[in-house]
Amino acid sequence: MSGPMPDVYGSAGTIAEPNLQLRLVMAPHTGDASVVTDTGLISSCEADKHSQAPREKGDQPPLNANCSPADDAEDDDDGRVATEDEVRDLLHVVDRVPVRLWVACLAGILERFVWYGATAPLQNYLQNPPGGSVPGVLGLHQATASNFVNVLIIGSYITPVPAAVIADSWLGRYKTMLYAAIIESIGATILFATSLPIAIHEGAALSGVITACVLLAIGSGAFKTTVVPFIADQYDQTDFRICARNTGEKVVTSRELTITYIYNVFYWAVNAVCFFADCTPLLERYVGFWLAYLIPCCCMWLALIPILLGRNYFVRASPTSNTLPDVATALRYGISGGFRMDAAKPDAQLQRGRQVPWNDSLLFPIHWLCYDQTFNNLISQAGQMITYGIPNDMIKIAGPISGIIVAPIIQKGLYPFLTRKRISFSPIARMTVGFAVLALSMVYATVVQKLIYQAGPCYNTPLACPAAYDRTVPNQISVFLQIPIYFVGALAEVFCLTTGTEYAYNHASERMKTLVQAIWLAMAGIGSCLALAFTPVTRDPHLVTMYAILAGLLGGATVLLWVIFRHVDTVKDEIE
Repeated sequence: MSGPMPDVYGSAGTIAEPNLQLRLVMAPHTGDASVVTDTGLISSCEADKHSQAPREKGDQPPLNANCSPADDAEDDDDGRVATEDEVRDLLHVVDRVPVRLWVACLAGILERFVWYGATAPLQNYLQNPPGGSVPGVLGLHQATASNFVNVLIIGSYITPVPAAVIADSWLGRYKTMLYAAIIESIGATILFATSLPIAIHEGAALSGVITACVLLAIGSGAFKTTVVPFIADQYDQTDFRICARNTGEKVVTSRELTITYIYNVFYWAVNAVCFFADCTPLLERYVGFWLAYLIPCCCMWLALIPILLGRNYFVRASPTSNTLPDVATALRYGISGGFRMDAAKPDAQLQRGRQVPWNDSLLFPIHWLCYDQTFNNLISQAGQMITYGIPNDMIKIAGPISGIIVAPIIQKGLYPFLTRKRISFSPIARMTVGFAVLALSMVYATVVQKLIYQAGPCYNTPLACPAAYDRTVPNQISVFLQIPIYFVGALAEVFCLTTGTEYAYNHASERMKTLVQAIWLAMAGIGSCLALAFTPVTRDPHLVTMYAILAGLLGGATVLLWVIFRHVDTVKDEIE
């Protein structure tokens, strides 16, 4: 499961009214993009043609149906910086996005394909012995295999912190991203090579998968923490600017809306490639693990192409001073303030006569603890059910499919509806809804596991009783009962993960954007660390208890998130 593409799915659009929360929607292309229909969808327009920043080489002005040309003598206002009154009163829209940004997105999308394509067969590769109805190689059993996958996830989400320090204070984001892609390519190559039948026969599979996963964790962790802010860096317009539409109406381009649009598009596209990445279990089942790993290996080397081709066109922010001292100082102020990180916020420190160089950010790991179940225990759960010939580790393809469908519906339907009804739906509210719906999915997973244990032939010990005929006969319950788990998980991703990424970027200081993004990603690593505590119940017949505990934890985290952080939305609404 992962979520958003311009000119692939539709054009960008926004709805905005004075003093209301501004939101992004996706509008399908029509013959006249300048017409505003009664649904309130407004297409994006070009506004940075007069930007004070110099235009990057190779960045050509686009055709635009919504804004009059910059050299139109009838409207000298087009492209100028908006006044405060215009920012307050005029409609806000998504700005034009430079081509170099989509090139950076392509590299990030290919890397995500590699990650999901390589990890999709991993649970089976580790858990199951060869020769059963469920494919496998090493036969390490569910608890060990799940712990292995959790360690891989921990590594890939803890690595971003040191990688961010390197990127922000030494190499810069571009070089860090390039070197990380090379490391991940080498890891994918080793994983493919040691999954070949001859390598498995020679006993290289275990050492190969360990080495490969170490490199994948380092490469993927460093890559994803740099590519996310690097993508937004490519949009370098910072001012509200006037844009004159063909109808004569003046609107204001908004950086915040544009960044939201960019990340929604990026995560929607990631969901699209995840659909294909999660098809690798088909190759695993009907050909072999070696072919399932060959495709991610090739794609990772291909991901280097847009990175290298765009090197002369990308906006490449120079590294600054080491940010770790600021982090250590912020922690010290938080501890001295009664173990409350609010005490380290700039406004709180200003009251004490201290001016600090950082900004505040939002962290919460419990969500990731439940979200990461799709990479291990839910795959194992599917292996206990009737799959109708579909590989058990391919069922999670329902997540990307749901994301592809759900994201545009929310952006085109829900957000415009709430805006017309003057109902605010700010970041913390969106994230709280994401937490809540994911908690419901864990409740449903608990019910599904209970139904599995109530079905024969093996009841509380699926695939482990004599009636399973050497692990070839699962409990007689349909795997399609899992689909709602992934559908609700896609909703949670749209509301929570995309919003969290946007929030982390927008609320970080310029010199700490990579580090703040890394800390946001590190919450997933902490969630995976928490998952290791569940090892005693990550086996039959205790899985019902495990899912129930997860549901309870996330339910409590949902309440805490809203109680502790709802004031952030209140302050923002008052400002707007």
